[in-house]
Amino acid sequence: MLVLGYGASGISYSPFYARIALLWAIKGGIVAYTHIRGGGEKGEEWHLGGYKKTKPNSWKDFISCIEYVHKKGYSTPEKTAIWGSSAGGIVMGRTMTERPDLVKVVIMNVGLLNTIRLEESPNGANGTKEFGTIKNKDEFGYLYEMDSYHHIKKGVKYPATLITGGYNDPRVPVWMPTKFAAKLMANNVSNNPILLKVDFNGGHGIDNTKKKTQENIADIFAFALWQLGHPDYQPKENPDK
Repeated sequence: MLVLGYGASGISYSPFYARIALLWAIKGGIVAYTHIRGGGEKGEEWHLGGYKKTKPNSWKDFISCIEYVHKKGYSTPEKTAIWGSSAGGIVMGRTMTERPDLVKVVIMNVGLLNTIRLEESPNGANGTKEFGTIKNKDEFGYLYEMDSYHHIKKGVKYPATLITGGYNDPRVPVWMPTKFAAKLMANNVSNNPILLKVDFNGGHGIDNTKKKTQENIADIFAFALWQLGHPDYQPKENPDK
């Protein structure tokens, strides 16, 4: 099962023909899009329910959604992957740091993972409107709570994780996913792989060519299906050895 989440800036997951979902379904999987607080699916009140001080509701809702599909028998922790991009990285990061047992695979695509240092990025001033500023004592606390980097703990068995970054990304600077990956690798005690992929010619992904977008999705799907145990994506023995 692949569960997607964003939950920020009042942006909604509106119904659409999702070729990504179709590709996953063809491989025998289930796709779930979550309408968590911080998004705009139920209006501005829903957005403000996952905004600055109330931001923890975003990943709490996401965790509840995953628990629900597990309870209903659609999937299990060992067969569940989660995927979030950009501000959705907050939800992915805080879900895996709060509940590392909940899923098998985490995909963080150009994810916002170090919110305390957001203001030091080119897009920092714009981000303070949604998440807060370190110049305000209370809002510093909100930023810390949603900062995935600062919630990585030593000696924890974390899920298999693919972290991506764009070297020329003006919204989520490449040092953010990179430092998160380094700390996660240093503190993880599971045998699950922690992989970092940096596109040295890319940015936030908005201006990617169709070919580049397809290549990125292929990498994400291959990693997730490999770790979820899909038989078509398991490493094959080299007959020459």
